[in-house]
Amino acid sequence: MAIDVKVDEAVYMAVVNHNQPDKVAKRIMKLLEELSDGRSKYDDIMSFMETILDAIETDNYEELE
Repeated sequence: MAIDVKVDEAVYMAVVNHNQPDKVAKRIMKLLEELSDGRSKYDDIMSFMETILDAIETDNYEELE
């Protein structure tokens, strides 16, 4: 099943707004595409989650006051 363009735009906007690299959005969209077909296995989902978490940059994280 195709993901709605508005979802794609929202994911990319959120990634940009949080100063994350494009690969984070791409990996999130890939996970959503896999989930939308309804055939994903737990291990596959966890693998996608790991790649997403690995792509998130935290070096420039500033603690909110």
